[in-house]
Amino acid sequence: MPRFIKKYAKSRSDFLEVDEILFDRHQIMNKDLKWENRLEKNIALGNIKIFGYILASVISFIFLRYVYLSVFNAEQYIARARSNHIKEIWDLAPRGIIYDAQQKSLVKNTSSFNLVVIPAELPRTKEDQKRIVTLLGKLLNRDPRTVEDQFKNIDIFSFRPVLVLEDLNHEELLVFRSQLDDLPGFRLDENFKREYSGQGMFNHLLGYTGRVSADDIKAKPNYLLTDIIGKSGVELEYEKFLRGEHGVTLVESYARGGTGRVVGTHEAVSGHNLTLFLDAQLQEKLTEVMRRALSGAGLSRAAAVALDPRSGGVLALQSFPIFDGNVFGSRLSPEAFKNIFENKDQPLFNRTLGGLYPPGSTLKPFLGIAALEEKIVNDKTTVNDMGFINVGSQEFRGWTALGIVDIYRAIAMSSNIFFYTIGGGYGNIAGLGPIKMADYLGRFGFSKSTRIDLPGESEGFLPSPDWKRATKREGWFVGDSYNMSIGQGFIQVTPLQLALATAAIANNGTLFKPRVVKSIMAKDGRIIKNIEPEVLSKNFVQSESLAIVRKAMHETVVSGSARSLANLPGGAGGKTGTAQTGVGNNTHAWFTVFAPYENPKIALAVLVENGGEGSSMAVPIAREVLEWYMAR
Repeated sequence: MPRFIKKYAKSRSDFLEVDEILFDRHQIMNKDLKWENRLEKNIALGNIKIFGYILASVISFIFLRYVYLSVFNAEQYIARARSNHIKEIWDLAPRGIIYDAQQKSLVKNTSSFNLVVIPAELPRTKEDQKRIVTLLGKLLNRDPRTVEDQFKNIDIFSFRPVLVLEDLNHEELLVFRSQLDDLPGFRLDENFKREYSGQGMFNHLLGYTGRVSADDIKAKPNYLLTDIIGKSGVELEYEKFLRGEHGVTLVESYARGGTGRVVGTHEAVSGHNLTLFLDAQLQEKLTEVMRRALSGAGLSRAAAVALDPRSGGVLALQSFPIFDGNVFGSRLSPEAFKNIFENKDQPLFNRTLGGLYPPGSTLKPFLGIAALEEKIVNDKTTVNDMGFINVGSQEFRGWTALGIVDIYRAIAMSSNIFFYTIGGGYGNIAGLGPIKMADYLGRFGFSKSTRIDLPGESEGFLPSPDWKRATKREGWFVGDSYNMSIGQGFIQVTPLQLALATAAIANNGTLFKPRVVKSIMAKDGRIIKNIEPEVLSKNFVQSESLAIVRKAMHETVVSGSARSLANLPGGAGGKTGTAQTGVGNNTHAWFTVFAPYENPKIALAVLVENGGEGSSMAVPIAREVLEWYMAR
């Protein structure tokens, strides 16, 4: 807010919407009146006595007048003083526009009309007030008594507009326009609302906007209670850039009517525009394929993230079910409210960065790198996968007997027995154990925030013996290490973390900070800030270990559990996963992949909740998307 405005502006916390009990009445306090008079000239000694009498008389008169005003007529004169007010005439700034990487607009501002009231301009007679309340109740379809109760708390001296009804439809607009002459103090204000493209396919990334709340005002005291602000996604994360600055003209307003001089003006400044890394066409294709796959399987929950391994830029991000952010631009209907807030599938929940899941076998490439780094195995080491191993009286099973496997075949065919061995140890092979497994997984970004420029991210979780003793009141067993080695047990990751870790394998060991926004621009197109790629860590494992696992992930696509991608142009590297949930046979389906194989341009992680096997549910989604992407 400009400095000259701050001098006159009241706290925004003084104002509430009509439906929320609009205004808190200011406390009217008696003010001391002070008389100051300085005698700067020397007075002749002979005149001192005469002057003293005159001065005493003046002071007595002022004192008596003060008593009269303070005791007998305080309310009248305080009210009049309050009415000699600085009237604020606001010019709302349009919110900045958000573009994809190809400068396709993903959101725009559209005109909207609100019915507002200026409390200081309301009539003062009870008869007029009753007439207005009756008419307003009729027009708003409310009980007049309810309207009257709401208006009892309005600060009648305020010139700040109070929202009565937002986003009037065409019929409402015509009605209120025709009735304004009978509603002194009321007016129709033009505002802006957000209109998102794509029928909701971008909203888990972009977020949505809504009316500022009382809590928002406490955190951001410079906001008006008629403001629209970001509530989630990019809209929330980049609120300070998108918002702009409202324009305002400050004019003196007098109790007896009319206005005086203009105290100051400040022109509105539009919000900054944003360019994203997002590929809108890829987002549309990913959404289409996911929607079709889920519908065919009778499922509703899924998530997918596509990153550029060369920069960490978010190329696409989708969470199902999706929601249409446009419903928040107007009054939410009961049906829309129920579909969003009472939906068991929680459409507002962004599963890509907030959802926590056991990763299943998608974790195996990273633990394979850990075993290579610790010299527990090399690319020649073999394990006999008989479909099970016995430790004491316990049997730990794989999904099938694969025979003799090395690290290439173990990853390609997803051998549980191989990873039991390198994770928890078996026979003459010492395992990594939980501490080293957690160490290497942490290097790839698991169990910590990726620091993406979006709100609502979960950190994930990697268990440890100390944690288990503290929370479960029991020690760490070899079975815990076995479960951890195949991405089961207590471990939890987000789809974003898995995509980011896969990108680090693809780019030879650089973990980027994932970014949604690429640049911030002024309204005239000037680049205010380019957001450069930020490296979280690099060289945390040897390139030789990465090369071995990359080759093994390529074998997964060529001849392993994801061989349906064998003919993908440029080749790829990937890993399937089927994660047990602890609820019957409702396993989660995973697939993580990078392409093309030699010079990766995309890393994609796909999760389908309760989708069964990764190879049968997640892989087909990724295959169709990547075939389209590589053929462009």
